[in-house]
Amino acid sequence: MRMSADDFWLTPLGLFLDLWACHKQFLGIEKAGRVLSIDDVVPL
Repeated sequence: MRMSADDFWLTPLGLFLDLWACHKQFLGIEKAGRVLSIDDVVPL
């Protein structure tokens, strides 16, 4: 991900995990998550 060692160790964990997910999507390893609404989750 082209981060220096200092940048890596100073990055908050949540931000790093978000960047890692974006990196995997860019490489085609993983697909983006689906956005669900309440209507998709709760059946009528």
